[in-house]
Amino acid sequence: MKMREIMRTLQSAVPDVGRWWPGESRFEILVGAILTQNTAWTNVQMALQNLRSASLLDADRLLRASEDVVQQAIRPSGYWRTKTRYVKALAQWFIRYDADVAQWDDDELRASLLAVRGVGEETADDILLYAYRRGVFIFDAYGRRLLNAAGWGNYSTYSQARHACWATIREEAFSVDEYALLHGLIVQAGKEARAAGGWDVYWPAALQHAAI
Repeated sequence: MKMREIMRTLQSAVPDVGRWWPGESRFEILVGAILTQNTAWTNVQMALQNLRSASLLDADRLLRASEDVVQQAIRPSGYWRTKTRYVKALAQWFIRYDADVAQWDDDELRASLLAVRGVGEETADDILLYAYRRGVFIFDAYGRRLLNAAGWGNYSTYSQARHACWATIREEAFSVDEYALLHGLIVQAGKEARAAGGWDVYWPAALQHAAI
């Protein structure tokens, strides 16, 4: 199946995912991309609210704030000591480069983000898509499970899946909004698949539903 066919199947199975990756500012989305590592989004929301209440969803203020203050604010997201170092590094990057990003192509932006401490491939692509509106597919665990269920291959790492599948997906010329919607659909479908007993159960049912 082409990715557009997969997307239509998911839209039939998961008709409404709402607004995906909310954020009141570009910097908030960057911070959220770090905080969501190894935790649930509900925990990230609590951490972001703490930062907002402390007026720390501003790159300059966050960078100047003491580590203890930031750690206390983001504690709900877990790994708060490590993530404090990461969000401060990303704040420094944002202050230095955000104004220049419009002049960069996607590869330049991705490479610059990957050079920031704490930013891996998934985090970089989340930032590309949601903060800077660049068209990318998110090859996270949810995405890789879908690719396996749909017959695209079984990939154990983000890098493997991206190397094998990105060129093919890119040829289908999704818009930025479609990539964002697709990611939301995949994550929601992944949650429903887990509740249903796995993708082996969920995907055939989704295909059958889409064919009706």
